[in-house]
Amino acid sequence: MKVIDVKNLDFYYDENTHAVDNVSFTIEKGSYTTIIGHNGSGKSTIAKLLLGLLEKNSGEIKINGLELTLENLDQIRSNVGIVFQNPDNQFIGATVRDDIAFGLENRCIEPSLMDGIIEEFSKKVNMYEYLDREPSKLSGGQKQRVAIAGVLAMHPQIIIFDEATSMLDPKGKAEIKQSINNLHLDSDITILSITHDIEEVSKSDNVIVMHEGKVVKTGTPDEILMETKTLVDLKLDTSFAVKTSQMLQAKGLNIATKIDQEGLVAELCQLNLKK
Repeated sequence: MKVIDVKNLDFYYDENTHAVDNVSFTIEKGSYTTIIGHNGSGKSTIAKLLLGLLEKNSGEIKINGLELTLENLDQIRSNVGIVFQNPDNQFIGATVRDDIAFGLENRCIEPSLMDGIIEEFSKKVNMYEYLDREPSKLSGGQKQRVAIAGVLAMHPQIIIFDEATSMLDPKGKAEIKQSINNLHLDSDITILSITHDIEEVSKSDNVIVMHEGKVVKTGTPDEILMETKTLVDLKLDTSFAVKTSQMLQAKGLNIATKIDQEGLVAELCQLNLKK
């Protein structure tokens, strides 16, 4: 079932600058899709268009079969959550508990039910023990996990991660990528992640590659990440696993070309044991 259906979408700041140029794609319910592209490729603009934060110039956006219009905007937004790239800009409350509660209060959730909801979703992102901490005392990765908990508490059908790891240190990046992966494995929420992180891409179900406002390729991670020349031409990185696999094949070692890093490591271990 399609939960996001985009057809011939156009958005431009002026007639000579098409940030999104005749873009079409679909996203299936419960899937994990990544959108990659160099800076200025239009990927973050897509996220803003899907939420109605920007108004399209032409084309069609449907969320759960409902066309995105001014009249339907509130209904659509009630089913879509977003985690932005800067965790410091997302905090409203004085404590983690207050911040998660903020969205629930806006939805007029019964106060007697709030503590249970807050505790449930803070545990899902391993932030339960931090509920009474001040946001300023958290790391970037912890702040993003709180943002995810706040979104989950609203029970969205779709979550958009708009470069949610781009401002984090390696530890924070790893925490958020693991949280996204766990969310995909443990729920039927549809995930759309705008990212530069090729290792994150390898964990997704589907990949959309953008360049200069256009969709230039779509496919599975196996299909996209093995196209090393295309990625390099678009100034994108290739994953460690792919680089290693291709290097070994170039040296005549016949191993599988799976892009999963853990799987590659396991194969390398087996190869070593055979020596």
